[in-house]
Amino acid sequence: MESPITRRSALVLTGAAAGTLAAGRPRGQADLVLHSGVVWTGDGTAQAVAVKGKRIVAVGSDRHVLECAGDRTRRVDLKGAFVGPGFRDQHTHLIQRALTGLGPEAYRPVWKPYDEDEAFEARRRTGQRHVDIHARGETPVDQCTHSPVTEKMKNDLLVMQEEVAKQGISTVVEAGLRDLGALDALFQLADEGKLKVRFLVRVAWGCMEEAARMGLRTGSGNDWVKVLGVKLYSDGWLGPRTSALRQPYNDDPYGFPRKGILFLGQERADRDVARARELGFNITTHAIGDRGVKVTLNAYEHNDVSPRDRWAVEHVQVAEDDLLERMIRRGVIASIQLSFATSDQRFAEDALGRHRLRYAYRWRDMVRAKVPMVGGSDFDIEALDPMWGLQRVVTRTEFDGTPPGGWLPDQRLDVPTALRLVTSRAAFASFEERERGTVEPGNYADLVVIKENPLTMPPERLAGATRLMTVTNGTITSEGPVRYPPVA
Repeated sequence: MESPITRRSALVLTGAAAGTLAAGRPRGQADLVLHSGVVWTGDGTAQAVAVKGKRIVAVGSDRHVLECAGDRTRRVDLKGAFVGPGFRDQHTHLIQRALTGLGPEAYRPVWKPYDEDEAFEARRRTGQRHVDIHARGETPVDQCTHSPVTEKMKNDLLVMQEEVAKQGISTVVEAGLRDLGALDALFQLADEGKLKVRFLVRVAWGCMEEAARMGLRTGSGNDWVKVLGVKLYSDGWLGPRTSALRQPYNDDPYGFPRKGILFLGQERADRDVARARELGFNITTHAIGDRGVKVTLNAYEHNDVSPRDRWAVEHVQVAEDDLLERMIRRGVIASIQLSFATSDQRFAEDALGRHRLRYAYRWRDMVRAKVPMVGGSDFDIEALDPMWGLQRVVTRTEFDGTPPGGWLPDQRLDVPTALRLVTSRAAFASFEERERGTVEPGNYADLVVIKENPLTMPPERLAGATRLMTVTNGTITSEGPVRYPPVA
């Protein structure tokens, strides 16, 4: 295994400021030059970017960057297209879902108009499952298997990654892998040179001890597959009224406990976090309701969490100021899902009551308060496509136009902020901010090329943007127009 994620490769060139040529001329000619476009570095803009091997060697004007080109360089005239850091998704269940043998269509976004009867029954089933798990004294991430690697398993993972790469995604985080056989399969595929997407894996709590016996910890892996840490699970979900709240739910449509379900009592939470730290795993915890968030933060603080740990809380959908202040003070990262607010608008007010909505899905409040934040999809709860999430988080409006003007519209994010949540901020949350997440000399070449410019196109059209190319670790992993306009 290679050294931890935090280690800076000796191959990194001296990085220049965004929008300028790397210090000195790169040795030898570039392999790829993208020019005559809008290169968004994550901070400023340039016209062109050059790649040699796995790394970006120059960013700047066409004239300067084209100096890196030679006879063997592939030159791509962008014709004004947008280039940005490759998308990163900090919360998916792609690997676990691929093990069920899904076809490629399963990973493509499909929008369906809201059906209240269907949604109500789905929430009831989920809530009953939470009740049953809690009755057994377990959490949803306590179970673990270690299946033998098969060619079918490997093929199913390759089918999945083809669709992921097409959507402009370079890196995904698996939020709670429950089958360590899939991790073995990914390492084999990396050794065989068959991966096109980088996989950062958080093992489920139930798999942590075995992962440690395998010699794994945060940072174990290579350029394509790494262990990021472990995932714990504090409470349920808001829809079925099982997320744990400090005060009772405003309604009771399912007959579940009125304050939701707390899978992790405080004593176990303290103990589990301590064990994860002891074994060398970075920690994140599913916590949606304010009581679930409070117990999680108590456990983190009991174990002396500090900003250097970069521990996270997944979802953070209901959080008053006192909880956000604790997160800021301790550097705990809020891992939010870009599409959740527009999806949950259907039931959130009924569940919480109008008075508590000011503490719910408060993404802009959190940005303004400087809560450390990162974005993801939570596929397959939501569509994977990052452009779908971007449109929803900047408009706070569903694709059918509801509600007019946006749901809790004062919590909308601007496009650059939203883009950073799925690029540079995601790299930071994974200890990779010094080598990924921005377009600058010395960084790994993780890039997405989009025909339209997300920074200037109408926000209500972001979901239909056309991906033209994806580059990961300097390799073109997808090429050709791909778009998924949300049509019912």
